Amino acid sequence: MPRYSKRYVTMLASVSLASLVGVALASPAAAQSAPSEDEAQEITVTGVRASLQSAAQEKKNAVNVIDAITSEDIGKFPTENVADASQRITGVQITRTRGSGTAASIRGLPTDFTRVELNGSTLASSIVDLRGGGAGGDINRSFDFRLLPTEFVQTLEVVKSPTAELQEGGLSGTINVKTVRPLSLGKQTLVASAFGVWNSNAGKVTPQASALFSTTFGGGRGGFLIAGGYSDTRTETHSVNTIGWGVASEGRFGDVNGDGDTDDQFNLPSQVRTEIAKERRRRAVLTSVLEYELTDNLKVYTEGFYSRFHVQVDSLENLNLFVGANGGEYAPSTTALTSIDGIAPSQLTFGLPFATTIGLRGVDVRANNRYNNSVATTYYAKAGAEWESYNWRASANYAHSQAKQAGDNLGFAQIQRFDVTQSCEPGQALCGLSLSPESEARYLDPSVGVVASINGAYGRKTEDQVDEFKANLSYSLDDSFLRRIAIGGAATWRATYANADSLVVPAGALALTAGLTSNGAGGYGIVPYSQIAGASRGDFLGAYSGDVMVPSQWLSTDIHSLMETVSRDELGELSGAILLTNPSSVVDLKERTLAAYVQADFATGDDGLSGNIGARIVNTRGEARGVSPDLQSLVINVDTGGTVTVPPAGPISAKNTYTYVLPSANLKYALSDSVQLRFAASRTLSRPTLTQISPSTSVSGTTGAYTVNTGNPSLKPFLSTNFDAGIEWYPDLDTSLTFSGFYKNLASLVYPQTDSVILPVTLFYASSNTSVVEDQTFQRTRPVNGSGVKVKGFEVGFQKAFTFLPGPLKYTGTQLNYTFISNNQPQVLTAASKNNFNASAYYDDGRFATRVSYTWRDKFVSQGLPSSYFGLGVTTQPRASLDLSVSYQLNDEISIVLEGSNVLDNVDASRTTLGDLPVDYYDPGHQFMLGARIKL
Repeated sequence: MPRYSKRYVTMLASVSLASLVGVALASPAAAQSAPSEDEAQEITVTGVRASLQSAAQEKKNAVNVIDAITSEDIGKFPTENVADASQRITGVQITRTRGSGTAASIRGLPTDFTRVELNGSTLASSIVDLRGGGAGGDINRSFDFRLLPTEFVQTLEVVKSPTAELQEGGLSGTINVKTVRPLSLGKQTLVASAFGVWNSNAGKVTPQASALFSTTFGGGRGGFLIAGGYSDTRTETHSVNTIGWGVASEGRFGDVNGDGDTDDQFNLPSQVRTEIAKERRRRAVLTSVLEYELTDNLKVYTEGFYSRFHVQVDSLENLNLFVGANGGEYAPSTTALTSIDGIAPSQLTFGLPFATTIGLRGVDVRANNRYNNSVATTYYAKAGAEWESYNWRASANYAHSQAKQAGDNLGFAQIQRFDVTQSCEPGQALCGLSLSPESEARYLDPSVGVVASINGAYGRKTEDQVDEFKANLSYSLDDSFLRRIAIGGAATWRATYANADSLVVPAGALALTAGLTSNGAGGYGIVPYSQIAGASRGDFLGAYSGDVMVPSQWLSTDIHSLMETVSRDELGELSGAILLTNPSSVVDLKERTLAAYVQADFATGDDGLSGNIGARIVNTRGEARGVSPDLQSLVINVDTGGTVTVPPAGPISAKNTYTYVLPSANLKYALSDSVQLRFAASRTLSRPTLTQISPSTSVSGTTGAYTVNTGNPSLKPFLSTNFDAGIEWYPDLDTSLTFSGFYKNLASLVYPQTDSVILPVTLFYASSNTSVVEDQTFQRTRPVNGSGVKVKGFEVGFQKAFTFLPGPLKYTGTQLNYTFISNNQPQVLTAASKNNFNASAYYDDGRFATRVSYTWRDKFVSQGLPSSYFGLGVTTQPRASLDLSVSYQLNDEISIVLEGSNVLDNVDASRTTLGDLPVDYYDPGHQFMLGARIKL
C-alpha cells in the first residue's frame, strides 16, 4: 500500500515557502519609516482586522442572535468557498461533496433545516449529484454553495434566533448571503482577479477569474454594478466504499461458520468499491445591481444573478460484488464472523453474523468507467422599492428564481471473475481487498473482461422555480418605550419537478455498432475499449498511512473511446436499447405559502434594555403528484417463485394544507457599555423533503417478501421550540468574548415506518392455467412523523487584535470559537457533532497579510438508526481542515495572493454506528491558488 510521505513533504514545503515569503516581504515593510499613529491605524483597519471589527459590531448591535463574516475588501472574501467561510462561525458545520463544501448545518441539525437566502430572497435549486449508483441522488431544498463565487459577497450573515420579519423555513437558522451594492460603495470601483488553481491529486493548473465594476450617476443618486466570474476546476478524489450488506446462505459458499453443515445464513458485503473520480467543474456567473433614489424618500432597485455550473466526473470504479460470487471460500482459515448487537428486529441483518473477513472464488468484479455529464443553470431576478417619510417606512419586492439541470450518468459495465478476499473489520479506516496469486497474475489482462451493458441515468432533468413577493410597513415612535411597530407579509409559489429516466444498452445491442469482438463463450470482450485505471499524480490513496491493502491499479473500461464510435444520442437509438422512465421515482410538487407578521420593537430611554416581540402566521398548501398502480389488481405468479406482476401505474395526486403561528421574542440588556446579556425564544418551522411527500407507490417482491414503498404527502412540517441565552463582552473594537447557550425541542422527526397491509391478489398457476383471489400480507414502508428530539449546547467565541504588542507583533491577531452540542437521540439525529472548534491567526500590516485557519468537527451521525444502512446506521468520523491565505500588496492597486485549502490532506471517512465497520473513505487531496487581485 502506498504511503503519504511524498504528499506531506510537498504540503510542508508549500507551507514553509509561504512562511518564508511572508517573512521576507514583511521585514522590509517593518523597516520602512514609521508612520504616524493615525496613519498606522488607517492602514491596519483596511484588512483582516477591519473585517473582524465589522463582523463583531454587526453581532453586537443586532437585537437578535446573529453571527457574520464580512469581506476584507471588495472582491476579497476570507475564503474561496462560501461554505468553507461559514464553518468558521460558531455553531456552523458544513457538508462536503468530494472535498468541496456544498451545504451548511447550524447547531447540530441537518442541512435541510438551514434556509439559505441571497439578499433576503430564495434561490431555486436544481443540482442533483447523479453519481449515486448510476441512478443518482434526489432533488432537495438545500442550496449548493458552489454556485456562489465569494468575490461578489460582502457579508455572510447567520441568523440563529429569528424575528417575526424573517421568512420562515430555517428551523435551525438562516444564512443570508449579502452581495456588494453600488450605492454603498459610493464611488466608481473596478476590481479584478485571476488565479491558477492546482489540486494535488489531479496535478493540473486551471484558471479562475472574476471582475467587478461599480459606478454611481445622477449626482450620486443612482448606482450600477456588474460582475462576472469564471472558474475551471479539476479535482481528483480517491475512495474506498462499502455499499451495504446482504444476507447470504452458506449453501453457495460452503461451511462458512465451520459448524459442519451448510444450512446457515450470514451477512456479506454487497459491494466493496475502489474509485478514482476525476472531476471537472466549470462555473460561469454574472450578477448585476441597479439602484436609484427617485426622491429623498424613495429608492427603487433591480438585481439579477445567473449561474451556469457544468460538472463532468470521469469515475474509474472497481466494484467487487461479493454477493455475486460463483464459488466458495478459497482461504477458509482467514474467515472472520462478527456479531453486532443493537440491530432492530425489523432489519434483514438482525440476528445474523457479519463476514467481516472472507475470501471467495469467482467474485463478480466490475471495473467500470462511469461518466457523469450534467449542466445546471440558475436564474434570479428581483425588483423592489424602499420608501421612507418621517416615521414611516415601507418596502416591497418581487423575486423570481428558476433553476434547471440536465445530465447523464452512463457507465460502461464489464464482468470479470477473480478470487478476492475482503477485510471490513471493526475499527478499520477502510475495507481491504486482496487477490489470490492466480487472480493477481491476470488482473490487468484486457482479454478477461466481458461487456455487460451501458447503463445509468440518461436525460435526467430537474427543475425548480420560486416566485416570491414581500411587503413591509413600519412606524417608528419617538420618546417611547415602544420604538417601532411593523407589519408585513409574503407570498411564495414553488414548483419542483424531477424525472427518473435511465438507459440500459445490453452488450448484444451494442456489439455491431461498436465493433465488439466475440469472446467465443457467448459474450463480447472489452478490447479495444479498455484502460489501466490509476492515480493521475502520486499514489492512489496517498493520504492513507495504515496497513490495509487495496489494489492501486485496475483494468477499466473506457467509455470515452466507445462514445467516439457510438455517440451519446446514438446509444439511445440503438435497436435493443431500453429507455426506462421509472415514473414511481418522479418528483412533481407545487407549493404555495402565505405569511403575515406583526412585530413590535422596544427599548428604554438609555437603550439599556431593547428587543422585539412578534408573531408570524404561515399557511402552506401543497400538491404532490406521482403514480401508483391499482393495488386491488395485483397478480402473483405462483409457479415462478411467487413473483408479483404489477399493473401499469396511473397518475395520482394528493394535497396537504397546514397553518402555524410562529412567535418570537428577542431581548438585549446592557450591563455596561461593554457587557450585554441576551435572551431569545422562538418557534421555527422547516418543511419535509421533496421526495418524502411524493405520493408515488411501487410494489415488488417474491414469495414471503412482498413490499409496498410509498411517500407520504400528509407529512406535517418539522417544528421546533427554541431558547437562547448569552452574555457578550466588547471592551474595544478589536476584542470580543461571547457565550451563548441554546436549547431546541423538535416536536417530531420523520422516520421510515414499516407495517403490514392486507391486499387482495390474484394467484396465477401457469402449470394449470388457473387462478384464485386471496388476501396476501405486504410489508408497507413509508415516512411518518415520529418522536422528536431535544438539542442543547453552548457556543464560545473570542477574537483579539494584539495591537499592544511591540514591533511587527502588533499586526497580529486571533479568532477562536468552540461549540458543544448534545441531544437525546444521539444515534438517530443526523449532523450533530458534539465538539467543534475553529482557530485562526493572522498577520496584516497593510502590505503583507497572512491568515491560517484550523477547523475541527467531531464525528456525527450521517444516517440514523434504526432503519438506515441495513440497520447499522452510519457515523461520519472527525474531520479537520487547515486553510491558509498569504497576500502581498505590490502597490495601491495590485496584490499577489496565495491561498491553500485542506493543506494537511485530511480525508472524509465514515463507519457504521453499530459495529464500527468501515463504510466510506474519501481522499480529495489539497488545493492551492496563486494569482493576483487588482483594484482601481
